[in-house]
Amino acid sequence: GIGYSHLVVDMEHSPVDMSTATSILRAIDSASRGKVSIQNTPIVRATTHDDVAQTKRILDVLRPPAGIIFPMVENAQQAEAAVASTRYPPHHPYGIRGCAHPFVRASQYGKNDEYFDVDSQDLLTIVQVESEQAIKNIPEIGMVNGVDAIFLGPFDISCSIGEMGNFQEGGRTMDMLQHAEELVLETAKQKRENDKGGLILAGFRSPGRSLDEMFSVGYQFVSGSVDLGLLGSAANEDWSLAQKAMK
Repeated sequence: GIGYSHLVVDMEHSPVDMSTATSILRAIDSASRGKVSIQNTPIVRATTHDDVAQTKRILDVLRPPAGIIFPMVENAQQAEAAVASTRYPPHHPYGIRGCAHPFVRASQYGKNDEYFDVDSQDLLTIVQVESEQAIKNIPEIGMVNGVDAIFLGPFDISCSIGEMGNFQEGGRTMDMLQHAEELVLETAKQKRENDKGGLILAGFRSPGRSLDEMFSVGYQFVSGSVDLGLLGSAANEDWSLAQKAMK
């Protein structure tokens, strides 16, 4: 592996299905095996926040430590339901996750005797806030027991206010993102003070924004690039070099 600390397998905005996701997760695990300094944590983004059956299947193939992202979470009730779908009863007061421990990849097909003890501790549960209304609900969403991170989706936030793809400095989208960041950080502080666990600020890097700036603001988890973007950039550079060589 190159050294990325995490890799996101996206099932929301890609043709990736469960079979493909499982193959990708195997590849991530193989690349990390035996390389302590290059540990890639796999994170899967589900297609929606309320498909309990899909969540169960994702977690059955996702070996901890790992993470799951639930997109388009609008309020605390949706966040609670998402968390419940990742937890086994009775370890969580409203856990509804189904159990097939002896037969699934996540538990090494029953060989990991500590699976039940470490699963919820080593699973990063991430909810994605992607609209103006959801931003208003960040204080309630972030205080939900089991929500480990709030992941801001800049493109959908821009769409929700009629500013699709407009990330001009001082514009409405960037002002709203800044407000959302402040709310997440304030909620994280309150959550710690109330001994309700941690909460981290996460998100995609919006166009024109540097990683240095995002980390200085307080982000702890940033997805800075996507594979298609990296491939496109490399192809454009290769094409440009070829055009220059043929002149």
